[in-house]
Amino acid sequence: MLLPLLMRSFRNPKYTEGTIMYNTDKKVNDIGLFIKLSILLLLALLFGFADAVRAQQMQIDDAAITTTRSFQIETWRGDFETIFASAVGLNQYLELSGALNFDTKTDFEFEGWAFETKFVQSDLEETGSAWGLTAGTFFNANSVLETVYVYVPYSRMILNEYSVLHLNAGLAFSDVTNSTQTSITYGVRGDFGVHERVAILSEIFASDDDFGYQAGFRFGLLPGLLELDFTYGQGFQKGMKYPGFNIGIAFTPDKLW
Repeated sequence: MLLPLLMRSFRNPKYTEGTIMYNTDKKVNDIGLFIKLSILLLLALLFGFADAVRAQQMQIDDAAITTTRSFQIETWRGDFETIFASAVGLNQYLELSGALNFDTKTDFEFEGWAFETKFVQSDLEETGSAWGLTAGTFFNANSVLETVYVYVPYSRMILNEYSVLHLNAGLAFSDVTNSTQTSITYGVRGDFGVHERVAILSEIFASDDDFGYQAGFRFGLLPGLLELDFTYGQGFQKGMKYPGFNIGIAFTPDKLW
């Protein structure tokens, strides 16, 4: 997940309680259509590819990258944002990723695009712990630079081979073309494996003193190939509903070169 994108939502009044108007039937239909299209798209590619999957609709990132010399495609649909993202693992230490963001509440109006690079110093699954450095940018729909961010992710295997603890800390610089505002970003997340194919996801994230949480489940539909996430979260402050309900799906093809 491109972490500082949540900082824009924390400070955007259109996401506060009392300003969100939903057509319930339309919302249910949109979610159903999104799930069907995503599954059809992914299943069309499944027969040729296979490897590990790391869905990233959570706000707190992990200190791991996609499969070496391969790419990961993921998409998630939420109450506030719908994001289509891809990542390329150049080697075992470096990953490049990009994303397109759409406003879910306004019939998928294009919000902007992001570019991110992540470095990790070791393989989390091999060493049991790892840290990294992530930097990225977000451009609005007019391709104007809006946000620059950098953070350090740290991950450690805990309890058993299916559970991981993640810590993030960094800085986000918003409105960089006008009067730049600096925010401290940080948080903690736990992925708790309760079964080989099921994990409980839970996190607390913050921008300065604005705190929020998110929790849900991750299902390994096809082990080592396809995962599906269902999560819900919101801010601790009254009326702060972001990030709301999210559905995410992701897969990673095998090596490309």
